[in-house]
Amino acid sequence: MNIYSRFSLNIVLVISSILACSEIAISGPFGRPDFFEKGRDQFEEEIRRFEQGETVPDSSLKIDDTALPWSRIVIQEVGFTAMMPPGAITHEVETVEAPKGDINFDLIATHPSSSRYVVAYSEEVIPERVENAQEVLERSRDYIIENKIGLNKIADDNITFEDYRGLQFQLQNDQETIVYRLMLVKQRLYVLAVNQQNDHLSKDSIATFFESFKLLAS
Repeated sequence: MNIYSRFSLNIVLVISSILACSEIAISGPFGRPDFFEKGRDQFEEEIRRFEQGETVPDSSLKIDDTALPWSRIVIQEVGFTAMMPPGAITHEVETVEAPKGDINFDLIATHPSSSRYVVAYSEEVIPERVENAQEVLERSRDYIIENKIGLNKIADDNITFEDYRGLQFQLQNDQETIVYRLMLVKQRLYVLAVNQQNDHLSKDSIATFFESFKLLAS
Protein backbone atom coordinates (compact mmCIF):
# COMPACT_ATOMS: atom_id res chain seq x y z
CA MET A 1 0.00 0.00 0.00
CA ASN A 2 1.52 3.26 -1.11
CA ILE A 3 1.06 6.60 0.60
CA TYR A 4 0.26 9.72 -1.40
CA SER A 5 1.42 13.10 -0.20
CA ARG A 6 -1.29 15.24 1.36
CA PHE A 7 -3.04 17.72 -0.87
CA SER A 8 -4.76 20.87 0.30
CA LEU A 9 -8.20 20.04 1.66
CA ASN A 10 -10.96 22.55 2.36
CA ILE A 11 -11.84 21.29 5.83
CA VAL A 12 -13.90 23.21 8.34
CA LEU A 13 -13.57 22.13 11.97
CA VAL A 14 -16.36 23.64 14.07
CA ILE A 15 -15.84 23.34 17.82
CA SER A 16 -18.20 24.16 20.64
CA SER A 17 -17.38 27.45 22.34
CA ILE A 18 -16.88 25.63 25.63
CA LEU A 19 -14.26 23.30 24.14
CA ALA A 20 -10.93 25.10 23.96
CA CYS A 21 -8.60 23.73 21.25
CA SER A 22 -5.41 25.65 20.57
CA GLU A 23 -3.88 23.07 18.26
CA ILE A 24 -4.64 19.79 16.55
CA ALA A 25 -2.19 17.07 17.52
CA ILE A 26 -1.02 13.95 15.74
CA SER A 27 -1.63 10.62 17.40
CA GLY A 28 -0.71 7.00 16.83
CA PRO A 29 -2.00 4.44 14.34
CA PHE A 30 -5.29 2.53 14.29
CA GLY A 31 -4.26 -0.90 15.49
CA ARG A 32 -3.14 -3.17 12.66
CA PRO A 33 -2.04 -2.38 9.10
CA ASP A 34 -4.85 -1.35 6.77
CA PHE A 35 -5.87 1.79 4.95
CA PHE A 36 -6.97 3.46 8.21
CA GLU A 37 -3.53 3.98 9.58
CA LYS A 38 -0.57 4.73 7.31
CA GLY A 39 0.37 8.28 6.47
CA ARG A 40 -0.14 11.01 9.09
CA ASP A 41 -0.16 14.74 8.41
CA GLN A 42 -0.86 17.52 10.87
CA PHE A 43 -3.60 19.96 9.97
CA GLU A 44 -2.33 23.44 9.08
CA GLU A 45 -3.31 26.62 10.89
CA GLU A 46 -5.43 27.72 7.92
CA ILE A 47 -8.25 25.31 8.78
CA ARG A 48 -9.12 27.49 11.77
CA ARG A 49 -9.63 30.53 9.55
CA PHE A 50 -12.48 29.25 7.43
CA GLU A 51 -15.77 31.03 7.39
CA GLN A 52 -17.86 28.65 9.51
CA GLY A 53 -18.83 29.98 12.91
CA GLU A 54 -18.86 28.15 16.20
CA THR A 55 -21.78 25.87 17.02
CA VAL A 56 -22.80 23.50 19.73
CA PRO A 57 -23.33 19.80 19.10
CA ASP A 58 -26.72 18.69 17.77
CA SER A 59 -28.96 18.40 20.81
CA SER A 60 -30.84 15.47 19.26
CA LEU A 61 -27.75 13.25 19.42
CA LYS A 62 -27.39 10.92 22.39
CA ILE A 63 -24.05 11.91 23.88
CA ASP A 64 -22.85 11.10 27.37
CA ASP A 65 -23.53 14.19 29.47
CA THR A 66 -20.37 13.57 31.49
CA ALA A 67 -18.15 13.70 28.40
CA LEU A 68 -16.54 16.74 26.87
CA PRO A 69 -18.51 18.29 24.01
CA TRP A 70 -18.15 16.67 20.61
CA SER A 71 -16.93 18.63 17.59
CA ARG A 72 -18.60 18.91 14.21
CA ILE A 73 -16.49 18.59 11.08
CA VAL A 74 -17.79 19.89 7.76
CA ILE A 75 -16.05 18.76 4.58
CA GLN A 76 -17.55 21.21 2.13
CA GLU A 77 -15.84 20.20 -1.08
CA VAL A 78 -16.86 16.57 -0.59
CA GLY A 79 -20.25 17.36 0.91
CA PHE A 80 -20.66 15.76 4.33
CA THR A 81 -20.64 16.52 8.03
CA ALA A 82 -20.13 14.40 11.14
CA MET A 83 -19.70 14.72 14.88
CA MET A 84 -16.37 13.66 16.41
CA PRO A 85 -15.61 13.04 20.09
CA PRO A 86 -12.92 15.13 21.78
CA GLY A 87 -9.31 14.13 21.35
CA ALA A 88 -6.27 14.65 19.16
CA ILE A 89 -7.24 14.88 15.48
CA THR A 90 -5.31 13.61 12.46
CA HIS A 91 -5.66 13.93 8.73
CA GLU A 92 -4.28 10.95 6.82
CA VAL A 93 -4.08 10.31 3.08
CA GLU A 94 -3.94 6.75 1.77
CA THR A 95 -3.88 4.94 -1.53
CA VAL A 96 -5.57 1.56 -1.72
CA GLU A 97 -4.46 -0.82 -4.44
CA ALA A 98 -7.42 -2.22 -6.37
CA PRO A 99 -7.70 -4.55 -9.40
CA LYS A 100 -9.13 -1.80 -11.61
CA GLY A 101 -6.69 0.87 -10.42
CA ASP A 102 -5.59 2.48 -7.16
CA ILE A 103 -8.06 4.59 -5.20
CA ASN A 104 -7.11 7.56 -3.02
CA PHE A 105 -8.70 7.91 0.41
CA ASP A 106 -8.69 10.80 2.89
CA LEU A 107 -9.13 10.00 6.58
CA ILE A 108 -10.18 12.29 9.40
CA ALA A 109 -9.69 10.73 12.84
CA THR A 110 -9.97 11.65 16.47
CA HIS A 111 -8.32 9.79 19.32
CA PRO A 112 -10.14 9.85 22.66
CA SER A 113 -8.72 7.71 25.45
CA SER A 114 -8.63 3.99 24.56
CA SER A 115 -10.39 4.52 21.22
CA ARG A 116 -10.20 5.92 17.70
CA TYR A 117 -12.96 7.31 15.47
CA VAL A 118 -12.41 7.53 11.72
CA VAL A 119 -14.25 9.02 8.76
CA ALA A 120 -12.63 7.90 5.50
CA TYR A 121 -13.79 8.87 2.02
CA SER A 122 -12.53 7.91 -1.40
CA GLU A 123 -12.00 10.07 -4.41
CA GLU A 124 -14.77 9.89 -6.99
CA VAL A 125 -14.26 7.04 -9.42
CA ILE A 126 -15.68 6.47 -12.89
CA PRO A 127 -19.29 5.19 -12.85
CA GLU A 128 -18.31 1.85 -14.38
CA ARG A 129 -16.34 0.95 -11.24
CA VAL A 130 -19.38 1.19 -8.98
CA GLU A 131 -22.12 -0.27 -11.19
CA ASN A 132 -22.47 -3.23 -8.82
CA ALA A 133 -22.77 -1.49 -5.45
CA GLN A 134 -23.06 -4.69 -3.42
CA GLU A 135 -19.91 -6.11 -4.96
CA VAL A 136 -17.97 -2.92 -4.20
CA LEU A 137 -19.11 -2.95 -0.58
CA GLU A 138 -18.35 -6.62 -0.08
CA ARG A 139 -14.89 -6.35 -1.62
CA SER A 140 -14.14 -3.36 0.58
CA ARG A 141 -15.30 -5.26 3.66
CA ASP A 142 -13.22 -8.29 2.71
CA TYR A 143 -10.16 -6.10 2.15
CA ILE A 144 -10.47 -4.64 5.64
CA ILE A 145 -11.00 -8.03 7.27
CA GLU A 146 -8.02 -9.57 5.47
CA ASN A 147 -5.79 -6.87 6.93
CA LYS A 148 -7.12 -7.23 10.48
CA ILE A 149 -5.28 -10.36 11.59
CA GLY A 150 -6.28 -11.62 15.01
CA LEU A 151 -9.80 -10.22 15.00
CA ASN A 152 -12.94 -12.27 14.35
CA LYS A 153 -16.03 -11.06 12.51
CA ILE A 154 -18.96 -11.25 14.92
CA ALA A 155 -21.56 -9.20 13.01
CA ASP A 156 -22.21 -8.40 9.36
CA ASP A 157 -25.37 -6.63 8.12
CA ASN A 158 -26.70 -4.83 5.07
CA ILE A 159 -27.84 -1.28 5.81
CA THR A 160 -29.40 1.60 3.92
CA PHE A 161 -28.18 5.18 4.18
CA GLU A 162 -30.41 7.80 2.54
CA ASP A 163 -31.46 5.29 -0.15
CA TYR A 164 -27.85 4.23 -0.75
CA ARG A 165 -26.53 0.75 -0.03
CA GLY A 166 -24.20 0.06 2.84
CA LEU A 167 -22.68 -2.58 5.09
CA GLN A 168 -22.00 -2.61 8.81
CA PHE A 169 -19.77 -5.22 10.39
CA GLN A 170 -17.94 -5.78 13.65
CA LEU A 171 -14.57 -7.33 14.44
CA GLN A 172 -13.46 -8.35 17.92
CA ASN A 173 -10.82 -10.14 19.97
CA ASP A 174 -10.16 -10.36 23.70
CA GLN A 175 -8.82 -6.80 23.89
CA GLU A 176 -10.63 -4.66 21.34
CA THR A 177 -13.74 -4.19 19.21
CA ILE A 178 -13.87 -2.41 15.85
CA VAL A 179 -17.17 -1.48 14.21
CA TYR A 180 -17.25 -0.41 10.55
CA ARG A 181 -19.95 1.22 8.46
CA LEU A 182 -19.42 1.32 4.68
CA MET A 183 -21.62 3.45 2.41
CA LEU A 184 -21.41 3.78 -1.36
CA VAL A 185 -22.86 7.15 -2.36
CA LYS A 186 -22.88 7.57 -6.14
CA GLN A 187 -19.20 7.39 -7.10
CA ARG A 188 -17.65 7.73 -3.66
CA LEU A 189 -17.10 5.21 -0.85
CA TYR A 190 -17.42 6.37 2.76
CA VAL A 191 -16.06 4.31 5.65
CA LEU A 192 -16.84 5.08 9.29
CA ALA A 193 -14.96 3.11 11.93
CA VAL A 194 -14.73 3.06 15.72
CA ASN A 195 -12.01 1.15 17.56
CA GLN A 196 -12.55 0.72 21.31
CA GLN A 197 -10.95 -1.33 24.05
CA ASN A 198 -13.43 -3.92 25.31
CA ASP A 199 -13.27 -2.63 28.88
CA HIS A 200 -14.30 0.84 27.60
CA LEU A 201 -16.86 -0.24 24.99
CA SER A 202 -19.66 2.30 24.47
CA LYS A 203 -22.44 1.35 22.07
CA ASP A 204 -24.07 4.76 22.57
CA SER A 205 -20.94 6.58 21.43
CA ILE A 206 -20.64 4.36 18.36
CA ALA A 207 -24.29 4.97 17.48
CA THR A 208 -23.91 8.72 18.02
CA PHE A 209 -20.91 8.84 15.69
CA PHE A 210 -22.54 6.78 12.95
CA GLU A 211 -25.88 8.59 13.12
CA SER A 212 -24.24 12.03 13.03
CA PHE A 213 -22.86 11.42 9.54
CA LYS A 214 -24.95 13.46 7.07
CA LEU A 215 -24.65 14.50 3.46
CA LEU A 216 -24.79 18.23 2.80
CA ALA A 217 -27.46 19.55 0.49
CA SER A 218 -26.02 20.10 -2.97
